[in-house]
Amino acid sequence: MYRLTLLSWHRNWIAPALVVCGLLAFAPNLNSFFLSDDFVLLSWTHIHSLSAVPAFFDPHANWFYRPLVKLVYWAGQLLFGFHAVPFHILSLALHGANAYLIYSLLKQAGGWSSWLAGMAAALVFLLDPHHAETVSWISAVGDLMGLFCVLANLLLFRRYMERGSYLALAGALALFGIGLLARETVALLPGLLLFYVLTKVVEVKSRWQRLLPAYAAHVAVLLAYFLVQSAGRTNGQSILARGGLQFHPLNLDSILLGILDYSHGLVPGGSVFAGSTLDTLKALVWIEWAIMLIIAFFLWRLKLHMALFGLAWLLFTPLAFVFFSPATDRYFYMPSVGYAILVGSLLGSALEWAQKRDNHAAIKATGAAVAVALLLLLVTRGVGLVGKVLEWRAAGQVSGGVLHDIRQTAPAPHDYTAYYMVNLPIFREGIPVFQNGLQEAVQLTYDNNTTLAVHATNCASLQDAAGLPRYSLFFQYKENGAQQFSSTKDCGR
Repeated sequence: MYRLTLLSWHRNWIAPALVVCGLLAFAPNLNSFFLSDDFVLLSWTHIHSLSAVPAFFDPHANWFYRPLVKLVYWAGQLLFGFHAVPFHILSLALHGANAYLIYSLLKQAGGWSSWLAGMAAALVFLLDPHHAETVSWISAVGDLMGLFCVLANLLLFRRYMERGSYLALAGALALFGIGLLARETVALLPGLLLFYVLTKVVEVKSRWQRLLPAYAAHVAVLLAYFLVQSAGRTNGQSILARGGLQFHPLNLDSILLGILDYSHGLVPGGSVFAGSTLDTLKALVWIEWAIMLIIAFFLWRLKLHMALFGLAWLLFTPLAFVFFSPATDRYFYMPSVGYAILVGSLLGSALEWAQKRDNHAAIKATGAAVAVALLLLLVTRGVGLVGKVLEWRAAGQVSGGVLHDIRQTAPAPHDYTAYYMVNLPIFREGIPVFQNGLQEAVQLTYDNNTTLAVHATNCASLQDAAGLPRYSLFFQYKENGAQQFSSTKDCGR
């Protein structure tokens, strides 16, 4: 009894302490630099006047409608200049906060097993290898912000349903609106709220008078968001296309397979399906979905409501992406929450089941099995995550090294100087280094966004070129940096 009391007393600080320890896996990012799309966003928001900020919220603007992402880049430059570390710290903080909110979401169910389930879910989410891209690439900050708003909304929605607090409801609606301005996939929140109720995570019973107006208010916020989107519709683009939710027509098999691609990417051993032929996958998809329905049925019968909600989350949220493009690492960020909730809930339920048997041997054996399973899962995921984070750091060191060498070699270029960058890595290990934003990167390095031109080329093209500008500088990529050469004849030496 004393040990359980001591454990209960320490719960308040164990959770954030473990989350902070888990974030150490991302620490190498702090030594990284901006990449690709980051330079474009930095260039778009490279203004110092507060009066220019409202333009970020103009739905006619280029790019996806994510004004809060632009606001982050604007404020970051204004406060810290052309330095990536503060941006990375923000991403780390948001990822850690999201893990802690997942812990809080499960802990609300009550009981010591819910606390352990929450910790397991938080760590499984925190150390997902797919998250190396979302946390390492600053341009994915919208995904981090959007999920934070979704999870915080769910916590406030539950408080409103249980206590009737209209302040909690107002906060939930505000978070929904803010999330939509950070990442359009937050539009899935009303569906998640519906599953939150249908899976009985939140008891409704006599509280329909609370649920209906709250849900209607969420739908109203979503409709208002789409009305703003429609105001910015141009060149025949649909409302959803303006927000990044572009829907490509797919048949039912493709939709079901697209959803399961995320399950395969999250569940250990799911990668074995990656090498299967399309015909095989079309046959397997119906078997897998039948298994999913059977699992859902048993979770319902066993009253494992939070686990059922996690499964629903896992299978529902990929709908934001399957109509848009194939699965990529950053798209796993939202679906991975469902997997983490499912795993954490099942582990916590196993411990609770053992405790109810009132058998010391059963409790001890179950506890050991749960601890070993969780440890193996976290270690394997952690190793994979660290490997991917190091790859992202290496890519950031390339971009930072190239721009540093350019600035050191040519500290004060003439106006209208043309930079010729030879053999510059567009990608490194599949990670975009200068896929986009090369010219913007050089202009930002010199705080000159008008008179410098940059061209990515190779030696053959450069030597065949005629009539180069009077002020031309030549650089070639070398050892994570850039080396200057004096004439086109020296290219490649």
